[in-house]
Amino acid sequence: MVLRIVAAAAAVAVTVSCAARGSGKGLLPPANLASFTPSPYQPERPFTPQSDGSLARAIFRSESAAPYRAEIRDVLVPPAKSTTFAHEGIVVVDTREGTGTATVQERRVELTPGATFGLAQGQTALVQNGGKVPLVLRVYVVTAP
Repeated sequence: MVLRIVAAAAAVAVTVSCAARGSGKGLLPPANLASFTPSPYQPERPFTPQSDGSLARAIFRSESAAPYRAEIRDVLVPPAKSTTFAHEGIVVVDTREGTGTATVQERRVELTPGATFGLAQGQTALVQNGGKVPLVLRVYVVTAP
C-alpha cells in the first residue's frame, strides 16, 4: 500500500514538473558563433584528396624488407564521380558502403556492400559511383619489392 502511494506521488510530481516547463517542444536557441571553437582532434589516418576527386587513406603497410609488400587502403568515391585503380601488384577490392560499377577490361562488376573484384598485376579498373552516397572501398594490394 505504501509503495503504491509513493509511486502515485512520484508520478504526480513528474507530471507537474514537466507541465511547469511548458510544452517541452520548440527549437534550441541559436549557437553563439563568437564562442565557437573547433575541436583540435585530428584523425590518425585522415583521408587525403586525390587528383581525380576521390579520397584515400593508408590503413596498413608492411615493411619493405619482407619478400612481399602488402598495403591496405580505404578509398572513398563521391557520388557521380569515378576513379581508376592501376597498381603494380595484385589487387583485391572489397565494397564497404554505397553502390556503383567497376569495369575491368571488358568485364563489368556491380558494386554493392560485400561485393569484391580483383585485378591481376598490370590490370586497371574504372570505378564509378552510381549512388547518392559515397562509395567506400577497401583495397588490398600485394607487390613484390
